[in-house]
Amino acid sequence: MRLPEITPSPAHALRSTHPCREPWEAREVRRAKDLEFAAMERAYHRTGGLALGDELAQRLGERLEQPISVVARWIVSRTVLSFGWRSQTLLPLFQFDAKDMSLRPAVADVVRELVDVFDDWELAVWFAQPNGWLRYAAPVDAIGRDPSAVLCAARAERFVARG
Repeated sequence: MRLPEITPSPAHALRSTHPCREPWEAREVRRAKDLEFAAMERAYHRTGGLALGDELAQRLGERLEQPISVVARWIVSRTVLSFGWRSQTLLPLFQFDAKDMSLRPAVADVVRELVDVFDDWELAVWFAQPNGWLRYAAPVDAIGRDPSAVLCAARAERFVARG
């Protein structure tokens, strides 16, 4: 005897994708990411804010011939600090000199130190959150006044992360 096939009704399909039906763990992860982003946004706002990749390319267009290619190369090679948020690539502006939008060498040195142990999101969080190696200042706030201390904190963090 062959049993009839059961196909889900459209109402069932809606129920399974409804946000209230999202697994608890997924909601908690999303909430944690939202909180991390809010903290990063506050920290980066104090130091120049965040820019989309296209916005940065526009700013660089005044001094470079191929600004989109340059920004894309920086992002792909992880030369600059960038991270994804809601399908957008964001770049904290503290890492650029406000006068000519050149990369600040001290920030590039720290990024280079941590790029092998952190993904883009973790690196952005690291710069924005208080750091015990820096007397609980966030690296984004400390790098302007004591870049060597931030580089030392990054080296210590890399050592700890690698085990």
